[in-house]
Amino acid sequence: MSFRDDLGFFWAMPNTIAGLLVGLFTFQLPRLHGGAIVFDRAPRGVTWLMPRSHRVAMTMGFVILSARPLEGRLLVHEQHHIRQFERLGLLFGPVYFGLAIRYGYRRHPMERAARRAAGEPD
Repeated sequence: MSFRDDLGFFWAMPNTIAGLLVGLFTFQLPRLHGGAIVFDRAPRGVTWLMPRSHRVAMTMGFVILSARPLEGRLLVHEQHHIRQFERLGLLFGPVYFGLAIRYGYRRHPMERAARRAAGEPD
């Protein structure tokens, strides 16, 4: 790991801690996958609620919560959000929600970037 990677990891740490706390409410043990701490074993608790609000996965720092097994394009999409957390750290939340107010979800620049990274249709 390089200094830049270390810096991004520590810059995203408060978000990762928040993600771990939310992960407790999935009532499952996490696993390490693709450089992330992943809660995707079964849709329970928070991950059971996600599809009911039209979401499959959510990333918080280096933590990914998913209502289905994390693989393929979904994994790449969420890993892109991890890179965004590495760059923005604590600013991720305000930036993400500010852009959501302006653009909504489908046109959200950070979501569009993650979809492009995963090769998903835009």
